[in-house]
Amino acid sequence: MKRLRVIGFSEERDELLQGLLHMGCVEISEPDDKMADPEWTALLRRDTSSLADRKAELAGVTGALEALDKYAPVKKGLFTKRRPISEAEFFQAEAKADALRCTEAINECTREISRLYAAENKLNANLASLLPWASLDLPLECQGTSHTQFILGTVPATVEFQPLQDDLRQAADLAELTEISADRDQRCLLLIAHNTQADAALLALRPHSFGVVRFKDLTGTPKANIDRIRGEILSLQKQREEQAGRIAAQSPQRSALQVVQDRIRQEISRDAVAERFLTDGRIFFAEGWIPAERVADFTGLLSGFTCAWEADEPAQEETPPTLLKNPKWMECINMVTEMYSLPAYDGIDPNPLMFFWYVFFFGFMFADVAYGIIIFLGCLAIIKLFNPKKTLGRMMHLGLWLGASAAICGLFVGGFFGNLVDVIYDTFLPGAAMPGWLQTFSSGIVVNPVNDPMKVLIIAIAIGCVHLVFGQCIHIYMGFRDGKLAGGVDALLDVVPWWIFFAGIAVLVLAGTPAGLLIGVIALVLTQGRHNKGFFGKFFGGLKSLYDTTSWLSDVLSYARLMALMLASSVIAQVFNTLAALPGNIIVFILVFLIGHTFNIGVNLVGTYVHAARLQYLEFFGKFYKEGGIPFRPLQYDTKYVDIVNATKEDN
Repeated sequence: MKRLRVIGFSEERDELLQGLLHMGCVEISEPDDKMADPEWTALLRRDTSSLADRKAELAGVTGALEALDKYAPVKKGLFTKRRPISEAEFFQAEAKADALRCTEAINECTREISRLYAAENKLNANLASLLPWASLDLPLECQGTSHTQFILGTVPATVEFQPLQDDLRQAADLAELTEISADRDQRCLLLIAHNTQADAALLALRPHSFGVVRFKDLTGTPKANIDRIRGEILSLQKQREEQAGRIAAQSPQRSALQVVQDRIRQEISRDAVAERFLTDGRIFFAEGWIPAERVADFTGLLSGFTCAWEADEPAQEETPPTLLKNPKWMECINMVTEMYSLPAYDGIDPNPLMFFWYVFFFGFMFADVAYGIIIFLGCLAIIKLFNPKKTLGRMMHLGLWLGASAAICGLFVGGFFGNLVDVIYDTFLPGAAMPGWLQTFSSGIVVNPVNDPMKVLIIAIAIGCVHLVFGQCIHIYMGFRDGKLAGGVDALLDVVPWWIFFAGIAVLVLAGTPAGLLIGVIALVLTQGRHNKGFFGKFFGGLKSLYDTTSWLSDVLSYARLMALMLASSVIAQVFNTLAALPGNIIVFILVFLIGHTFNIGVNLVGTYVHAARLQYLEFFGKFYKEGGIPFRPLQYDTKYVDIVNATKEDN
């Protein structure tokens, strides 16, 4: 990485940002350190942009697309097929203006639908309050006569009507209570009382939780109001349907809105970066990072601008961002490393070192020719049909390698949908002779995991030991790389005594001679505490290292999962083959076969992926990996619906 600094005229800022977006290789840093320095703040301030306006546009377009999905839905698959588009078409001003007008039209309909819903909800609430009074043949505005009062009210449904009426008559003999309706929640009552006894009647009803009901601004009988409200609700529903139809009529504009949504996202990214620039109104200043190999491209871009710039080596106190750079066929493994942590800038890129191991471990655990072919063809189909990008694209390209690895490993263990070959011959071809080559394959050219699991375990442990030693060799390399001779010697002292120790254990087991083990113990005691202070600190530090034998043993035994996952996949496959063959019916066999093996692939695909990664993260990385890298986040195209075909950045 190179530390990049640019000074130019503010009037050229937007054009420069567009060029950086096209290049996709420059990260502009936040100027927080500059803004904390009084000398900088006396000269420059943060630049401004139309970021808020762009975010408002994005919210509008997103809302319009959501409305189209709701009122004019289209069938969507698991993957989005991105269509190619040129930069000129992508940034066409007229297309954006048309799309924004369409957006406003859709959103206006959406707002009107919301208003209609609110009005309908209010009418429904009024309707619900009137329905219990539907049988009341009395205008709601009628409060009584010159000598009486009409009072509507409710009591809880648990209140018995007859005791209520008895209490009323004892308190007010010139009052009458009529039940209009009752449900499980309440009783609706009409109280008619003489003017002189109205207060006494209400006082007598209060202990029974009598609540007065009033319908403001309503005239006519409850039934007349109910009929009117129902008519208004139907009218609102019709208006809502009309608005929904107007939205659905904009369905042909969905693609244009998706393109504009992608475009606005790029503009938001560009404007967010613009606000990291510093300016005094006439000139701007920005600094960031650029890969050393792209400096020449940046030079060509700036040839069309009036500006000054420099690209220097990072200062000693700076931590540049990490950009992983590998051959295109290997880039798919980046996603596995990024799930753990990016390597530190002064560390080492583990991807070329772990690529073979990860692919091999997956294939070893998933070893089945048919499963591997299915994974390979499935990923290939997705790549050809949908051309996925970024994480999903890398996952599919990695799947090609994993599927091929599983198929190749399956050749050596006799896996083809488990023991499908044997089951077919035993169930549907009884007495038929299996060809010799097929018999050899079915029995396992190297080993059959179900028939000889201990041999698989020994192979897995041996592979694990090689993997761990390989990680230690990388540790030695990094010692020589970073610390020259002294660092290399120190790394050798970290590792070689352990090799002697474990070689001594092997000699003891195979030949019964303890001399090698004793030499290994002495080497550990003399070297592993060398960084401690004082003789006793060094001695006891070395002595303490012998306890790390348990950690090494744990690491080695972790590779038993290679055998366990291989065995699990094979056994589950055999179980489903056996279940499918039990009825002896070909139709039942095919049905159970498809269901069972689909389940087996799905379950073991996830487990194998995770455990292959775990062996890298814990056992392998622990020997040499220096984590904590800062992701390199350049200003670049990041689209969802389109591929910008003539952009220099390949991963749009």
